Amino acid sequence: MKKKLKQLIGCFLLMLLVVTVIPAIPSEASAKSAALSKYSQLLRKSRLSVLPQGKEVWYDYDYTVTYYSSKASDVKFSIAYIDGDDVPDLVLQDRKYGYGVWTYKNGSFRCLRWDDCYSEPVGYYKKKGIFRENSYTEGSPFNRIYYKLQTGKNPAEIQYQQCNNGEYRVENWGFYVGRKRVSSSAFYKNLKKYVGNTKMTRIYMHNNIWANRNKYLR
Repeated sequence: MKKKLKQLIGCFLLMLLVVTVIPAIPSEASAKSAALSKYSQLLRKSRLSVLPQGKEVWYDYDYTVTYYSSKASDVKFSIAYIDGDDVPDLVLQDRKYGYGVWTYKNGSFRCLRWDDCYSEPVGYYKKKGIFRENSYTEGSPFNRIYYKLQTGKNPAEIQYQQCNNGEYRVENWGFYVGRKRVSSSAFYKNLKKYVGNTKMTRIYMHNNIWANRNKYLR
């Protein structure tokens, strides 16, 4: 009798585990499908916003304007998996205005990070929440900046490397964590706290045409 009771309890617990675990899989899959569908709809519009509307940005490295939208033909896009789930993020760029990292969750679009034409998206550490951009100035120096991106929170700059475009190669001018100058080993040790052994995934921007939407939005 006791043996049979234990078997019944074991079966009940197993069924309970199946009921609670299995629905989470299609839920995340449906969230991914919903996001990709919304990204496709957005990119098919004649005009869209690559960064939040109403922001003051540099236009084509020349003068400042209030940004509202871009022609779809001027926009490039890429899919990235920056945070810890399987729902992709959408990177948009109009080289004359700037770029934005967007995500679609819980029925709405949210911008995780944006900047004007003096910055460009470079890469991310898959599902670690760490994103890298290159930020340029009117001279030759530029910064490789690492951000922590989280939905619903402002992007947090964690560290940056100051560089110079030398005649033959990129020259290092210094490593910084926060505003403190550190050694290269301390710099990469700090980065490893966030990303572990994960290597950076490069971001490659694609022209906003049907063939590319069909290829990458899946």
